[in-house]
Amino acid sequence: MTCSRIRVRFCGMNHDIKYMFMVRECSLLLAAVLFLFFSACSSSPADNVEDAAGLDADGHEEADAGGDPGTDSGGDPGADAAGDPGADAGEDAGADAGGDTAGDPGTDAGADAQGDMGADEAGDTEPIIGLPYPERDIYHIKAIQPDFWPDKDEFVSHVTGGVSMNMVWDIWEPSPKSPPCGSAEEEYQGHCYQIHGSVDQAIKDYSARSVIISGIVYGVPAWARTGNTGCSPISPAFERFCTPDNPSDYARFAGMIALRYDGLHGNGRIADFVIHNEVNSNIWFDIGCGQGVPCDQDAWIQAYVDNYAAAYDQIKSHQSEAKVLLSFEHHFDTEFDRPADDNAMLSVKTFMTTFAARIGEREWEIAYHPYAPDLLKPEFGPLDLPRVTYGNIGVLLGWLRQTFPGKPHAWEVELTESGINSSAPNSSEAAQADAVCRTFINVLGTPGITNYVYHRMRDNADEGELQLGLVRADGSYKPAWAIWALCNHVYDDPPQLSCGFEDLPYTSLCRSMKDYTITQRHWSSSRLAPEGFTQDACWHLYREEQPSTKLLFECLVDAAWPGPHTFLSFEVGCEGQQNLGPVGYILENQTADSQAIYRCASTSGLDHFISQDPACEGQTTEQLLGYALP
Repeated sequence: MTCSRIRVRFCGMNHDIKYMFMVRECSLLLAAVLFLFFSACSSSPADNVEDAAGLDADGHEEADAGGDPGTDSGGDPGADAAGDPGADAGEDAGADAGGDTAGDPGTDAGADAQGDMGADEAGDTEPIIGLPYPERDIYHIKAIQPDFWPDKDEFVSHVTGGVSMNMVWDIWEPSPKSPPCGSAEEEYQGHCYQIHGSVDQAIKDYSARSVIISGIVYGVPAWARTGNTGCSPISPAFERFCTPDNPSDYARFAGMIALRYDGLHGNGRIADFVIHNEVNSNIWFDIGCGQGVPCDQDAWIQAYVDNYAAAYDQIKSHQSEAKVLLSFEHHFDTEFDRPADDNAMLSVKTFMTTFAARIGEREWEIAYHPYAPDLLKPEFGPLDLPRVTYGNIGVLLGWLRQTFPGKPHAWEVELTESGINSSAPNSSEAAQADAVCRTFINVLGTPGITNYVYHRMRDNADEGELQLGLVRADGSYKPAWAIWALCNHVYDDPPQLSCGFEDLPYTSLCRSMKDYTITQRHWSSSRLAPEGFTQDACWHLYREEQPSTKLLFECLVDAAWPGPHTFLSFEVGCEGQQNLGPVGYILENQTADSQAIYRCASTSGLDHFISQDPACEGQTTEQLLGYALP
């Protein structure tokens, strides 16, 4: 039996709270202890703490989570006229409901806990700082960029697990100010921050509804980037994406957000922190190049390493269990290493491998944006490389396992921004609805994806032809809303599940076939097969690891004639072929209700398929893979 400790500050004193066993078992005990302490205060517990039992906390951003996601060369619908995914045109930057007193990190829970990071009394575990990470079951993987949708309970009624929230630095700190701070300001490390009123209230409201909040931390104020004289924004509103002169200034803002929204100060909780936005694109992370000036690839990545490391350390000093993520758009493979282009970019592969080699032992995770190859069109598929999109999202998960085999924290991915266009002439509302369902099938069929934030709730006129909303600009619902809202109603009696949720907690491993007249090709996957393939058999694998199971990967043989096919392998290297991603965990031993699954090859050796037949339907039996559920 082990014992850990959380140090929190309330009623003017520091208190160590011991908790035992697993987070799930200790949460009620922790809530009870906090309640007793708060009862001794003049104000009610509800005014001082929410999420004391480790409940999910969430809030959402104001506008476009990444500004304009249209960074795809050939698919850019144009820059967001405001360039500000966070600004609320009528916001109240004023009152903080409940009057936060967490501004002084020198006396606050987070800073005190930082000083207590040695062994606890039992001497066998390291104490956590702040609250445990909120639990999110797979049915709550669905999240939204809510665009300040007024009815938050509507999201909750449709089993929404999370929201994203833009935390825009240049709104909170348009100019440096030293204490004393006003009532509508937050004091932190000798700086006064203007509380972003509408965001602040949204975080409280979503936290009270147990919705997990992902904070997108970006927006460099003018005073913090005066030295970045080479920055060349793609439009006048994009100056805030020029990199800061001093990473510590950015990190201080991130630390303030982590402390204010730690779930222990009456302001709600942000549990996930995305450090800047789409940092492999010069449009969104500009070190002073692009628009005709070639970028220094090494300096670009190092600038981000410095920002991430400083922010990570500040955030973790207040919330040791928070996730700190780096954000990428969908240009994945190395042919997108184009630092000399006007709209310079780096591939996810190049950026990530260099970053990981320099960031030390920090436990990073990726926040990925798997937009379709052309953002204006609803089509995507498993052959979308060199981009990684909704259609081949498994490629990213397979590559992370192959490239970082000793870093399990790298094997989980959050999809923090992406959506499907509905506007003519490249799409339609009906096509959007169909595509939204297909995105869920592929996301749920990919073990390791833990969060899927759909971008966005409402169409944004600033995004021009790119109309990603589930509702129109006037607030009326599109067909895609019904698909998104109703697909995971697990609490209905009976449950109403679709678009892949009906298979949970399993993945659906399916065999599909395409007839080329003189031959056939098969496709074995937990994700959708390419157009033209017909599904003829399916089984279930576990989406999460279980005792006596092994993880299977989908591997691509990209033959020019007569066409590509896939096979399954336990090797993360896919026996020298392209890894299309994990498909699920297969049983090693047969159970009463499981069925043997064999890997088979055609007699010509030019095709592979899976079968329950030990003789592989008259073809060549290569191996018994294991046992799947019907």
